[in-house]
Amino acid sequence: MQVLKRIFIYLLILFTSLSGLSFSDRQKVTDFPKAAKEAKTLLLTEIPSDGSALTLASMQGLLANVSDKNLLFRTAKNSEWLPFTNAELISTQADGSPWDLTALLKEFAPFLDGYILCDDDSAAIALSLANQKNSIVVLPAFEEAVQAAGLTMTADVRGMSDLRFRLTPEFRKLRRDVAFEQPTWLTPRLMDYAVMSGAYVWYDAAANRAEHTNAFRFLKDNALIFGWNNDLGEYKTVSSVSSLNACLIPADWASNLSVLSGFSCENLRQKTAVSAVSGGRTVCLLMSDGDNLQWFVGSYEDVYHFGSSVRGRFPFAWGVPASAADLAAPLAQRYYGKMSENDAFVLSLSGLGYTFPSKWTNRKALRNMAETLGQKMKALDTRELLVLDDDGFDSKALDTLLKQTQANGIFYIDYSNYAGMKGKTRFVDGKPIVAARYQLWNGMTGCSPEEIAAAINALPADPADPDSYVFIIVHAWSGLSSSGDFVEGGNTMTAVERLVNQLDADTRLVSPAQFFERITANCG
Repeated sequence: MQVLKRIFIYLLILFTSLSGLSFSDRQKVTDFPKAAKEAKTLLLTEIPSDGSALTLASMQGLLANVSDKNLLFRTAKNSEWLPFTNAELISTQADGSPWDLTALLKEFAPFLDGYILCDDDSAAIALSLANQKNSIVVLPAFEEAVQAAGLTMTADVRGMSDLRFRLTPEFRKLRRDVAFEQPTWLTPRLMDYAVMSGAYVWYDAAANRAEHTNAFRFLKDNALIFGWNNDLGEYKTVSSVSSLNACLIPADWASNLSVLSGFSCENLRQKTAVSAVSGGRTVCLLMSDGDNLQWFVGSYEDVYHFGSSVRGRFPFAWGVPASAADLAAPLAQRYYGKMSENDAFVLSLSGLGYTFPSKWTNRKALRNMAETLGQKMKALDTRELLVLDDDGFDSKALDTLLKQTQANGIFYIDYSNYAGMKGKTRFVDGKPIVAARYQLWNGMTGCSPEEIAAAINALPADPADPDSYVFIIVHAWSGLSSSGDFVEGGNTMTAVERLVNQLDADTRLVSPAQFFERITANCG
């Protein structure tokens, strides 16, 4: 009986997912949703620890589309990116008291049509509906405060299941190009952006891979799914998203994206120096996890990474997500402005987001995604692309990405083992695809700074020999402890420096552009 019920649910979801979608609809490439208004005034508030976070997050998301005045959740990064905007930050009310729920409701109620009442189990449904109804999301404990601000209820979704919601006209009005996979206990993180986007919010900790795929089957090709699923796990989640010809945007801990998306930047330019290099073996170092949008707007600049005092002493490459210029423009301006001539940014990871390109079933959709990716690479002044795939090095999908974007080459890492291809190289129309030869990653054999340096020093130092080219992927979450041990969670950049200091005189550290230029000229 349970099996029959599950089959019925799958068929019902499939029917409601595909209804109203033409084939051409499923081909259109999605761009990153952006706020309709650029914030001019921001009222600083703390991230609440109670259920009022749902109300404030939905309020922030709605205001991003209708008002140049909004609220801003306090985070450690606010003071770093606000100088790159024209927004005025107001930290307290006129009498010095904080901007709490009551004060913010009074300030912004005129912009709202009402509120949606929900319980903990139906909060995702309420967030999915908030944009359509221009209504904030409210748990019963906060209904009285909302009513006191003059707002009336526009919907009551208490007790509604996700399956029942999928049968409503409101579900069919949700956009089919963007969705969110986020447990509501993380609110306000990311949920403001979900409300701003007018998109579906879903999370099922008990879902298996097939159920996950079916949950998002209503999306068209080239869709973007924001969030993360720790319960299902990285591999199954990304595999599921890839089978839908979609991209995952890791952003589950990102705050204030609805506000950040209202800002834009132009003329981002890298400062990487181009110097003459001759002879020897060629090495390029690249940090992993650059696709992680929540990291980009969070702790990317900590002392273990971009904020390290080691940065700038030697050529090193950093990942930048395709979404950065659209969803985090002030932070992109900050990072690019702080570059040294030894820093470089590489577009990361695999496309507009995290996906396994070789697992896409629609090649036209992949070509369309690649063309959009090229536009993002141009906006971010990047010409090199990092791809993580699942046994996809020889896939024609990589050829598609390389042919259709402005990329000069692809750095490849494989899911099962980042350096499993051991530096394998192939060319597509004269452009290189180069797999990682080594990975700096603690707890793995042959992956310490000392072991990698020794292995590199034993390689040929002849530019005409493909084995003299070394792409090293640096695991962002491995590094040196205070006692100098290579450990999980240590200082990544000091571990990189230890490796670099052990390389012999026949080794040339180069930028990504120089790496591809040399291997193409000598081995292409």
